[in-house]
Amino acid sequence: MVTGIITYAGTNYSFVETKHISGKFNAFSVDNFGRIYLVEDDIVVQLSKEYDTIFTTSLKTFFPYSIESRKSFRSLLFDIDRSTILFLDNTLTNIQGDIDLVQLNIQQPVLACESFNGNTFWVLDAANMRLVRLNDKLEFINQTENLIHLFDSANEPAQMLESNDFVYILVPEKGVAVFDVFGTFIKLVEVNGKSIAGFNRFLLVAKENEIEVFDSQNLFLSSGAYPIPEESTSFYFTQQLSYFLTDKGLKIGRFIEKEE
Repeated sequence: MVTGIITYAGTNYSFVETKHISGKFNAFSVDNFGRIYLVEDDIVVQLSKEYDTIFTTSLKTFFPYSIESRKSFRSLLFDIDRSTILFLDNTLTNIQGDIDLVQLNIQQPVLACESFNGNTFWVLDAANMRLVRLNDKLEFINQTENLIHLFDSANEPAQMLESNDFVYILVPEKGVAVFDVFGTFIKLVEVNGKSIAGFNRFLLVAKENEIEVFDSQNLFLSSGAYPIPEESTSFYFTQQLSYFLTDKGLKIGRFIEKEE
């Protein structure tokens, strides 16, 4: 059996690499058409699903901390040092200029991600300990305050994403905070993870040498653990392929079931 993600706990699988893209990439994303977006300092490169370079752009003074391209019409990039986001279209053209989140009264934005409930996006504000959702007019439409349980000086939130009608915030050594799509806190999944991803109804948490799988339909109980390439810093799954970012480049491949 070959698959992009494993859903059968207790079965022995291994990752088989089929493509390696070398580079010192800070972040990456994959859109719904299989196009890959790679960030190296201020440079963004878009590759086709056949791994040919389609577009390249230099953002000059903008250095993305994260990039998200799961919406087919745009990519969201977040520069944590400048507290700024921008949106690129499918040709890597800046859609509406740099958006200064501090000017929107978000004093210390530490994470940003897309929302799939309309043309909106989420920002986590550490200064005011709140989660906010903004629309395309940059107006606040949801706000969850007093998130003091997420923040401490030792373990700051490291990643945020929306998947399958949940918003996930990873706090290393603490767990993954789960919210609904209106920003209401649901629970903390206690797991020591270093990166997260969503796939169908599953929350995937990468630890040192494995991905632990949590089923959202079963109160986020663990339903299996699967091996990952060494030194992976972030990852992403589609139905066909699995992607793992390391300090040497992007590994692409599939999980296969080991023969007994």
